[in-house]
Amino acid sequence: HSIFWKNLKPTNEGGGEAPHGKLGWAIDEDFGSFDKLVKKMNAEGAALQGSGWVWLALDKEAKKLSVETTANQDPLVTKGANLIPLLGIDVWEHAYYLQYKNVRPDYLTNIWKVVNWKYAGEEYENVAAEYFV
Repeated sequence: HSIFWKNLKPTNEGGGEAPHGKLGWAIDEDFGSFDKLVKKMNAEGAALQGSGWVWLALDKEAKKLSVETTANQDPLVTKGANLIPLLGIDVWEHAYYLQYKNVRPDYLTNIWKVVNWKYAGEEYENVAAEYFV
């Protein structure tokens, strides 16, 4: 959960502001647009059976972004050491049940209002600087 808490920020502190800079450009290049990324992550998170995570990852070998899911408490590294997590959305019911009951798609629609894209952008730039030389 350590990355999950860093990925969240109240709206009055910049949460939900769309990504800028290099991460914003990479999202446009790899997914077509920010809206397409959100739709993809929402669809994959909603389709995940049971508990788990949906991730925006940087594939340091392919040098591009990808969306991945992991079941239960499995970390992203279980999908490969080449994947660096930039954004992780917890889709376990404990993350949303009090507000959204069992309606995961509503939770996924609304979590984007508090995503801390500044943190994800800094992580992207740090990894890109190290691996994309």
